Amino acid sequence: MLIKSKGNKDKKPWMHPSRKKILDVMHGRDSGNATVGWDKAKEKKEVGDRWFDANGKEWEQHEGFKIAVTQYDDARTFLDTLNVCKSKECKTFNPKGANLRFIKQSGYCINCLVEREAKFKVAGLYDNYQYWKMNLKALGILKDDLASFEQARRDVETVPGIVNEDGTIEKWNLPSNIEQIKADMDSDIENIKELIIKFQTAVDEDWNIIKEKHNEIFEH
Repeated sequence: MLIKSKGNKDKKPWMHPSRKKILDVMHGRDSGNATVGWDKAKEKKEVGDRWFDANGKEWEQHEGFKIAVTQYDDARTFLDTLNVCKSKECKTFNPKGANLRFIKQSGYCINCLVEREAKFKVAGLYDNYQYWKMNLKALGILKDDLASFEQARRDVETVPGIVNEDGTIEKWNLPSNIEQIKADMDSDIENIKELIIKFQTAVDEDWNIIKEKHNEIFEH
């Protein structure tokens, strides 16, 4: 004969809160503050996507893996562009030697630059283009020279010297003809300024002739 235990009278079967939450939601019942123990589906990242995690760290998705983005990545990306030909149709793979030098100077590898410069010949503008390039380079050198001369001229106004270990200052004796040196430097500076004006004028004249064709060739 079996006797029903009083301790089990009207006792409801135990159910895990998470499962109860799921059933309550499915049947539209209020389940109080119980929470469901599953995670939100992860968003799929595409190659090149960037995002920040909960700690504020930036990540970038690559093919099959992710990598942390550092403060140097943007600078590294910019430097990489200096080693790549700007032409979208460029067929030069992994440029080295002369090709790399041409890219650093003009932005284009040898073949792509020759192809573009040939269009100036067809248009009858090649001489103007060549003079514009050469004068523009010379103009940059002259401006650098001017900056150096002007700095040297300012330095002449200050008597040079050194600080000794005991804190005393030892001043150097300047040449007796220092005023003549200043006058010569002033003359050199004025000559450079005149050359800059001449080269700038030449650059502007040739640029006005070729700029429309130049923009058509190099910006498309």
